[in-house]
Amino acid sequence: MDAGVTSDMTTDPKSVPPLLSLNASDLIAEGSQRWVYRHPADRTKLVKVLRPMPETTSRAKLATWTEAHFPNIRRRWARKEYQEYLRMMLAADPAEFHSPITHMFGFTMTDKGLGCLTEAVTNDNGLGPTLDHLIKSKSFTRADLTLFNDCVARLDRYDIRAGDMTPRNFVFGHRDYAGTPGLRECVLVDGFGDVHAIPIRSLSRWANRIGMADNCRRLAQRTGLRWDAETRQFHLT
Repeated sequence: MDAGVTSDMTTDPKSVPPLLSLNASDLIAEGSQRWVYRHPADRTKLVKVLRPMPETTSRAKLATWTEAHFPNIRRRWARKEYQEYLRMMLAADPAEFHSPITHMFGFTMTDKGLGCLTEAVTNDNGLGPTLDHLIKSKSFTRADLTLFNDCVARLDRYDIRAGDMTPRNFVFGHRDYAGTPGLRECVLVDGFGDVHAIPIRSLSRWANRIGMADNCRRLAQRTGLRWDAETRQFHLT
């Protein structure tokens, strides 16, 4: 083999383009640590990427300092989220399983950094509305409440560790099933996984149910709904 052939077969890693280029127009959500984009080639999927450190200066000073000096902490979201998804799927009974959280499809490198692929929850106009939007726009209905309670009940039934149950993390809409939209439902799209420094919720189902009830009490305060600790369901006030 001559030198020319050897040169042609050698690729500089820095010259290899990312597998996925994300468009600014597809940015749909900005959290304190992550950006969420619509997938540029598959509108049934979303791409979550970690924000660069300079973009997180609005967070608490202690959190920013800790993550700057211990960068591995910033990557825990991906590990914990996917770990929880994998735990749920391995324990699932296909005959009766209906996931209350979004399905995940692995990772890919993007021009914004490592991206986590997850399913989109949509309606006729694009992405489905969040619980936060429905409450603030006063368009939250009894039908929505039924779907929301069904999601909460499945989080309980499948013992999902959900550490960040905020109104913005619950989305109402349809999921794609082989090109066909499913029935309208409520889905927890973010905030699952035991990301606490001391993962108490992972110790037992009992510990997780206590943490879940505490999440629901705080969620009721944020939304104006009423949480019934005995039935573990929400009610309109």
